Amino acid sequence: QYAERSINLAYNVQEEFINIGRSNRDVRQRGVGIWVLQAVAMPAILVELGFISNPEEEAYLNSEDGQNALAGAIAKAVKKYKEGIETKIKSTQQASR
Repeated sequence: QYAERSINLAYNVQEEFINIGRSNRDVRQRGVGIWVLQAVAMPAILVELGFISNPEEEAYLNSEDGQNALAGAIAKAVKKYKEGIETKIKSTQQASR
């Protein structure tokens, strides 16, 4: 259940990154090896914002504009994810009445 939700959340984040002009690095799932993703009872993702070994990306990550854009994209994705879950719950509740 949480793996599927995590993937949905990750796709929302990726979509918002694309909307602000970031490269599509695709969503990848690692089944094992990342304890913080395995030992949770909720959706969980790790977000790779860029590479500081790339001078252009390092400058973007260190800039206020870059940080605001990335944080805003993540916040928007989480909000969209939450709204999707709430809509699904309401639909399920209405169907069971």
